[in-house]
Amino acid sequence: MADGWDIDDAEADSWLEEWAAEDREAAAYLAERVPGLGDEVSPDDARWLDALTETISPSDLPDPEDIESASAVMALEHVDWLGLALGVRRRGPGSALDPAEVQRDIAHLEDVDGEIEDPSGHLAVLEAALLHLGPQWQDLGVLDADDRLTARGVWGLPRALHGTWS
Repeated sequence: MADGWDIDDAEADSWLEEWAAEDREAAAYLAERVPGLGDEVSPDDARWLDALTETISPSDLPDPEDIESASAVMALEHVDWLGLALGVRRRGPGSALDPAEVQRDIAHLEDVDGEIEDPSGHLAVLEAALLHLGPQWQDLGVLDADDRLTARGVWGLPRALHGTWS
């Protein structure tokens, strides 16, 4: 007897194409709002952006001891990342990366349909994701020792996301 998880290659390909289309749409949305995302960067900046991208979309499976918090990052959708990146740019260096503020940024995205169906559950996922990302982003200089955004973080987060989706 077949279960609900049996999918054929055509269905898997369809899902992958749908996801790729969402990536392209999110990259275009971000590029319309952040000038210069596609500009060339120095080799050092490119390596740094690759490291930042790896925190957003890891190429390896997470450590089994860290799976719960890493899963919160993996649960973030395009719209969540867009709200985070555009909110970071709006608030600028020195601002806190606060989950409630990020949630407000997501809710106020222009030209994005839908709304957050379970605000408290969504906020819990954002909190877990940012808690997981915080130490990595401090190591990379996205956040300072007080968990405040740096100029490099404000510059890099939209670029890393755009690169992930392009």
